[in-house]
Amino acid sequence: MKPVQVMNLSVSYEGRGIIGGFSFEAEAGEAVLLKGPSGCGKSTFLHAVCGLIPGSIPADVSGEVLIFGKNVLTLSIAERARDIGIVFQNPETQLFCSSVDDEIAFGLENLCVPRDEISRRIDAMLTLAGLEQYRSASPKELSGGQKQLVVLASVLALAPKILLLDEPLSLLDSSGKEALKTHLGRIKREGCTLLIVDHGGELESVASRVVDLEAEWL
Repeated sequence: MKPVQVMNLSVSYEGRGIIGGFSFEAEAGEAVLLKGPSGCGKSTFLHAVCGLIPGSIPADVSGEVLIFGKNVLTLSIAERARDIGIVFQNPETQLFCSSVDDEIAFGLENLCVPRDEISRRIDAMLTLAGLEQYRSASPKELSGGQKQLVVLASVLALAPKILLLDEPLSLLDSSGKEALKTHLGRIKREGCTLLIVDHGGELESVASRVVDLEAEWL
């Protein structure tokens, strides 16, 4: 069963079409780089795949998004969280805890992951992100790049089967970019499905294929 199947998806806001009749599939262990100019609907597509549109973001939607054969809109929040991770363009929208380690622990606690496993994953993600010395710091006190790393660490800690990334390198320095590329390559080989929006094309080395969304629906 395919991780992601999109069938004839159309999305419009206030009568303005953003996505028109798009069909798409992604296999397990495939990384798909989504390209296109600003405003062509790349972020909207990611939001539709994870059910935020129209579940939380009002929009007129037709067609269907299936996650492992089930309509994403019929899945509970917990079911979506177990299968799908998403990192937004602006890390500020995903940070709300008082410390970095609490931020990473939050989703794990909500999924009832055992305490010793939570501790192990926090340590692993702090090391991956190079944030060991900031584990007790407030995310509000961090730089933009560090905030982006905290969000990435929080989502990656959940080990999602499907990972949606919206400009994940935009605020990172060169060492952060290289560490993330290496990790994305690793989880791809382990079977994670990646849908990536990347304007700069720096993640093409990770991608299995590139989809030009402007050519698909504009």
